[in-house]
Amino acid sequence: MPLYATVLALRDAAADITAIVVDLDLLLLPFSLAADLRRAVSDLTGVPVTHVRVSATHGHSGPSLAPTWVAEGGEFIAPYVASLPGLVAGAAWAALRAARPARLAHGAGRCALAVNRRQRALDGRVVVGRDPNGFVDHTVRVLRFDDLDERPLAALVHYACHPILMAWENRLITPDYPGAVRHTVEQVTGAPCLFLQGCAGDVAPVDVFTVGHTGDARFYRRAGAMLGAEASRVFLELERAHRRPVFSRVLESGAPLGTFAPGPIEEPDGAVRVVSSHVTLPVRPLPPPDEAAAIAADARAELDRLRAQHGSDHAEPVHLANVRAKHTAMRAGHAQLTGGRSELDVELHGIRVGGAAFVAAPVEVFGQLGAAVAEASPFAWTAVSGYTNGAAGYLPTDAAFDEGGYEIETASPFARGAGPAFVRAAAGLLQQLAL
Repeated sequence: MPLYATVLALRDAAADITAIVVDLDLLLLPFSLAADLRRAVSDLTGVPVTHVRVSATHGHSGPSLAPTWVAEGGEFIAPYVASLPGLVAGAAWAALRAARPARLAHGAGRCALAVNRRQRALDGRVVVGRDPNGFVDHTVRVLRFDDLDERPLAALVHYACHPILMAWENRLITPDYPGAVRHTVEQVTGAPCLFLQGCAGDVAPVDVFTVGHTGDARFYRRAGAMLGAEASRVFLELERAHRRPVFSRVLESGAPLGTFAPGPIEEPDGAVRVVSSHVTLPVRPLPPPDEAAAIAADARAELDRLRAQHGSDHAEPVHLANVRAKHTAMRAGHAQLTGGRSELDVELHGIRVGGAAFVAAPVEVFGQLGAAVAEASPFAWTAVSGYTNGAAGYLPTDAAFDEGGYEIETASPFARGAGPAFVRAAAGLLQQLAL
């Protein structure tokens, strides 16, 4: 399936406030690319940079956005990345130009697509797999936008689950299940659909990593169709949200029929507000950036040597060296990001539209933290997301630090206490939006 950048433009004409939400079928948005995208959108549309949100669906079977130690095809990366700001800005401009008066309704359903992925293996390690007893939020959050003639304008779907059904057997470029969600919703409702990833740091599809399935597109399409069907059901039920039918009269027929007038249209709150703030999160001890970069360079050099020696990426020594090269590169990135500091400031971004609110951060948030923010929200409908305006690594719960595993030991720069600090700050931002 194609990869898309999808844009939702929200404008409060009375208050002269505009917000733009961009979602891309990409793994992550490095801070430099996120800044370029937001700036390009702002320059073309006139919307302030702080009112532009750029997010990634976090699909793992899309293009690389940075040079890797695999040389083949590397010449395509820089031109592709360089093309994105102009393309995304054009999409944002088109969305804003196409904006028209709208009514909003919000609702939620449930879909058991996701499972907690932090599995305790037989050797005692916590691995990325399936833990049916772990925390997972199955909520499918849906926004419906209609024009003033009650015809669908747009759908927004929010759900938390890693798009990793396409894995090590895969040889395709795909958007994984989020692309199939959009396709299903658009086919059923007739409305363009934007998918927002939730707090998927410790969440995977329930059918994840089934041998023989990880290269077969049927399975991500099936998962997306399931989630899209539930989102479509909620969307269609919301069609009645703006009216309360009023009893009219009895129509005498074969049976006496109670008839109803459509009733007046209820005007929902159309306010749009944007708040951007920062939260300071503790980080774990990391080596100096130069030292971490040198370790990563040595690992890449060893990988190159073993690839040349064995002539195959499938040889076990090459496979293990590849893993080490990936892990050391991630740690080097964290060391560069934190720069030897004991704390890191990250942006929290919040948008309010009527009685619905979005809050997001440039981290991979564990599900329990996202649920805690939503629970503390003053809004009836709250979508909490990671993967927004940059990428700083996993944000685990404090309990996860006792368990260990990839998300804590390899893929996160943060220390114990970062999760609770995020929850407090995100809840406070939502309170500001509600004022």
